This record gives sequence, structure tokens and C-alpha cells, in this order.
Amino acid sequence: MSEPSRSILLLGEVDEVASARLRDTLRFARCGYGYYADLFRRLGISAADLENEPPLDVLRRLPLLDGHGLDALSNESLRAGSPIIDVETSSGTTGPRKRRFITPEDDRMETEFLTELFAICGVSGADSTACLDTDPLTLMVSFTKALDALGVRESYALSIGPRFQRTLEALTGLAPTAIVTVPSVLERCLEPLIDAYARAGVRAPRRVIYVGEPLSPRVRHAVETRLGAQVFGYYGASETSALGVECGEHGGIHLFTDRTVVELAKGEDAATAEMVVTTLLQRSPPLLRYALQDRVRPVAGECPCGLPYPRVDVLGRAGDSFSVLGAKLSYGAVLGAVYAHADEPGHMQLELSRDDTEWLTIVLPEPLRHAEARMRRDLIRSHPDIDFLVGSRLLTLGFSYAEPDYFDAARKTRWIVDRRGDSRGAR
Repeated sequence: MSEPSRSILLLGEVDEVASARLRDTLRFARCGYGYYADLFRRLGISAADLENEPPLDVLRRLPLLDGHGLDALSNESLRAGSPIIDVETSSGTTGPRKRRFITPEDDRMETEFLTELFAICGVSGADSTACLDTDPLTLMVSFTKALDALGVRESYALSIGPRFQRTLEALTGLAPTAIVTVPSVLERCLEPLIDAYARAGVRAPRRVIYVGEPLSPRVRHAVETRLGAQVFGYYGASETSALGVECGEHGGIHLFTDRTVVELAKGEDAATAEMVVTTLLQRSPPLLRYALQDRVRPVAGECPCGLPYPRVDVLGRAGDSFSVLGAKLSYGAVLGAVYAHADEPGHMQLELSRDDTEWLTIVLPEPLRHAEARMRRDLIRSHPDIDFLVGSRLLTLGFSYAEPDYFDAARKTRWIVDRRGDSRGAR
């Protein structure tokens, strides 16, 4: 746990339903998890406090939950005795790799919620849907399950590889009316996809739902104007599953605050904040004031669609995090793997670029050139997502070297340089 060091404000309201769910969550956390029981004891929060105090007041007495606390809770949920039917993982942005062990009850509620979110996007029983990703079994299986529960005519998952033209031809042959995909996959496939639909002479999908990372305005505009598809954003995290969705008014992501208490940790930029979430229905494990490390910009006013939930624009990961084809990585984790055999980490810069594949180039001091094979091996072993992307030839992992004075100058710039949206950055 880490103490909050910035102004933290509630987003939206905690109504009667959410307040009752929050009280129940606090009770369950205290009784069901030793981690929380110890925390409440240290803070002097008794069982009587949980019954008599407003639950939001109790919640605000807690410090923020960080990645290390999440790892302890995940380990405890694995030993809690409830059946585990699935596990959700991510690369992690700080601390240990994130894992969420899913119980049958959590899986059922997640499917029901996803079904509701897809319906808000206009997906119905008249649709056939395709989930397009580099690795559908890790990201898309919950979506196909929810789409089947919604009663769509067909739902299928397609995995693209380095020779993705054949996959796109199969996609146009299936003629889905809605596509669910990751923005970086969509950007990589957009031009060939437009050409494939033109050659096949079939109607392009009416809806594209993107997940996992923000979508650039340029790609969104191309999908809307050249494919003629309506674009919707889905928002969730491996630690929490679904959090919200974009409605047909396209004015931001609605966060369902009857399922998740959302707080905003304000920084120097008054217009943006980092998300802090408390799950109200998740049991494996419940998250109390978890620092999600996503940056958002609140959208003012009520939405014309009539949904009562607050809206945000999701800007991306905070701090040193970045995303490659939906895999969320961090500068710190890469640095630790590269310098695994050193007494302490040294200099490093990461360059992200794109041509026929995605490129992650690691810039290091020249004296480390002799250790490149070992550093590459350590990085791939410690990052299964990088291992998969490199092995599938979707990502090229490169190393380059510079003299020490380069890093002295680089201290004045970002340690992560992303040139993927810049044609000058193509390799």
C-alpha cells in the first residue's frame, strides 16, 4: 500500500445502490482476506465501524492499493478455496506481474456486464461479430462468450500473424457486421482491410469496437469515413475486467459507478487525472482504492443518451508505461530485465516505431554491446508478451548502442520515444 500524495476526488456520486454494495464489499474484504483484515486492524477500523459509519467515509480512510498489494491479494485469492476457472494476466506496469484468478461467480457477472455493454454499442441478435487480435484466447474469449450470450448470429475470433492478408480475406468472406479489435492491430491492418473489402465487393462492418488501448483520432476518422463504420470504445483492465463503454453519442466512456467507485487522483495538469477504483461486485479479489495508473480526462455534463453514469476520455497509461499490439509494458520492467545481471540499473532509452512490423529498439551504453545476447534472452524470458510477439514475428526487438554523452543529453528528453504515428519514424 502507498499513501495518497495528491488530491483525490470522487467521480460521480455513490448512490443508495452503490453505497450498499460498498458496505458489503468492505465487510467481505475484512472477513475474506487476511491482507485487508490486517490493514483494517492497523488503521483502527472495526467491524462496528463498517456497520455504523457511511461506507464512503470508511473507504477514504484507506491508503491506495498498489501493484505489490495486488500481488499479495491475488496470491491469497488463489488459496482462498473458491473454485478458479480462469486467470487474467498482464505484463504489469510496476512491481510483480498482475494476475486475477476468476471464480465462476465473477465470470458469470462479467459475461452479463459485457453483454450489456455490447448492447449499448448497438450489437444485437441480428449481428455477426468477429474478434480480431494477435492472441484471441487471452483477450477475446470473454468477448465471444458475452456476444454468444447476447444472441448474435455468429461470433468468432481470428488471430492475425505477420502474413495477415489471408486472415483479412477470411474476415471479408465471413462478412461480420461488427468487429472487436485492438487499436494497434486495427491500425496495422486498416489499409489492407479496406482493400480486401473493396476486392470482395461485400459491405464493411457497421460497427468497430476497440479495446485495450486508446485509438488515435487519425485511425478513428479513417474507420468512420473509409469503412463507413461507427466506432465505439470499450474500457477495462485485467485487474477489474470491464469498467465502461462509449455510447452512440460518442462523447466519452461511460464508467458504471454502480459497479465501481471511481476516484480521480489529480496531478499538476488540472484537466487530467489518474484513475483510482474500488470494485463493488468483484470477489476474487475485491479491490479497495486500487491505483489503476490510467490517465483520464473527465467529460462535463450529462450525456444525451440518457445513461446516468459519468464520462471520461481515456488518455492512456500514466508514468513509464506503453503498449505494443495490446500488450502493456513498462520502462521499469524492461530496464530491470536488461540489467538483471548488473549491480544496479544503468542508462536505457526505448524507441517504438513501425514498418511491416512493430519495432522495439533498446538503446544502451556502448560498453554493453558484448552482452546483447544475454540481455535479449533475459528480456524475453521475463516478458511472455514480448516472447509471443517476437516469436510470432509481429514485433522486432532491436538493440542499438550510444556513447555516454548521448545519455547525458537524453536526460532532457523522454526515455520512451514513440515514433509509430510519425511517418518519419518508419524504419
